[in-house]
Amino acid sequence: MHWVDEVAEELLRRGRKQVIASGISISGHIHIGHSNDVFIADGVRRAVEEKGGEAEALWYADDFDPLRRVPWPLPPSYQRYLGMPYAHLPSPEEGFENFVDYFSRGFLSSFREFGLKLRVLFGSQVYKSGRMAPLIRLSLERAGEIREILNRYREKPLPEDWLPYDPLCENCGRISTTRAYDWSGPYVKYVCEGCSYVGGCGHEGKADYTRGEGKLTWRVEWPARWKLLGVTCEPFGKDHAVRGGSYETGRLIVERIFGGEAPYPIPYEWVSLRGERMSSSRGVVFTLSQWLSIAEPELLRYFIFRSKAMKSKSFDPGLPLLDLYDEYDAVEELYFSGGEGGKREEQKARIYELSQVSRVPERKPQRVPFRFAAVLSQVVGGREERGMEILRERGFLVQPTEEDLERARGRLRRAGNWVREYAPEWMRFRVLDSLPGEARERLTEAQREALSRLASDLREREYDPVSLHNRVYELARERGMDPPELFRAIYLVFLGREAGPRVGNFLSAMERDFVVSRLTEASRA
Repeated sequence: MHWVDEVAEELLRRGRKQVIASGISISGHIHIGHSNDVFIADGVRRAVEEKGGEAEALWYADDFDPLRRVPWPLPPSYQRYLGMPYAHLPSPEEGFENFVDYFSRGFLSSFREFGLKLRVLFGSQVYKSGRMAPLIRLSLERAGEIREILNRYREKPLPEDWLPYDPLCENCGRISTTRAYDWSGPYVKYVCEGCSYVGGCGHEGKADYTRGEGKLTWRVEWPARWKLLGVTCEPFGKDHAVRGGSYETGRLIVERIFGGEAPYPIPYEWVSLRGERMSSSRGVVFTLSQWLSIAEPELLRYFIFRSKAMKSKSFDPGLPLLDLYDEYDAVEELYFSGGEGGKREEQKARIYELSQVSRVPERKPQRVPFRFAAVLSQVVGGREERGMEILRERGFLVQPTEEDLERARGRLRRAGNWVREYAPEWMRFRVLDSLPGEARERLTEAQREALSRLASDLREREYDPVSLHNRVYELARERGMDPPELFRAIYLVFLGREAGPRVGNFLSAMERDFVVSRLTEASRA
């Protein structure tokens, strides 16, 4: 059983209706590492519904959090906004409502393409609406008990006058620099003293917590949110799950202070980019929009659900992406072929189902191998319809449906984008209009004979990319050459260099008559 189904069954043992929450602080570009939250929440929602329960998935934007460091790629001038809530910061570009809209619009607009169904909430709006006010008041009334809970896990105890509320300074607009020290009715008294990364303005004032003039501190806000929204399950980064972390203290606070229950936890491991942990502030990011430019939405869902939540995941948009495509296509093939049964095949089948944007296709989709599409996109350039003709001629599309055609066009476009942005230099090429002079000078007699035989073979029969690659390999062996020696000759003839993409894909992507003609010419040069 897939771990998502195990979670869903555990939740349904606790109750028929579930609320699965996710969310992040809008500190910069929202990358695919953050996407663990939303994809897991949505996956659990799906599983609960499939098993007959009711479920709602939420995405909560912590946009009332303070700016702690200027994120890439914003200019140093944004230092002036340190300590201010993200929701109050201007957009770095025109056309966006504010800082939050600038960094979250692309993320939110991609939900539909990835098949994500989540209700979106913004923390700043929740506070401004007054919905959090009763829980804030309760937190202030029982601040001593909350302080006692938090002090169990702190080396330095919180001061006796500590209050679990961060007022918004009415003078400088900062929220991280204020210290609340007293309260009465709807007002919290504060002084703007500063924090570790930005100074305060010294202003003394009072904030009305019923009007969103401040927020609960994180360790109290999280359990208050569970209570407010009725959260029953939540995925979150592994740092929150350590002993004494925010989940453990949150569980105690929601139970003892708010009279609620902590949600079923799903801690997850970080997603790294080429081995480096992703970071919005440092610019180590790969966004959902970037993903969609080179890979189908199903692949990201597959990337997340193919392993357990706490298994480390590393993404590399370079050559490893091709392996991910191959792996997904193989799982799809297994799903529709039925496989041999058994737990492993069942697990892969479930992963495939969870990878789908909406529904599992009624019949096996006709897929163009991405490696071939990467070559073909360069051969045809911008002539997409010519590329589609070649796919038909090579047998990749046989009586295709409209969905098959759209999938093929999508792969061609994404393959072209991938070549331009992430392919290694040796995979990028331009087929020369005529036989280069170097070929005439450098080809050996054995290479010429092999090229001549290859031309004859191509005249006589059709090859798919795999069988053609194998045939080139055989021809080299028949003439006493190491296969790379013949590969180099082929690249030299067409590209004027000795390296290129996989030979079978490369030759199959070009017009057969053109290939035969060039090989024949080279063999006689």
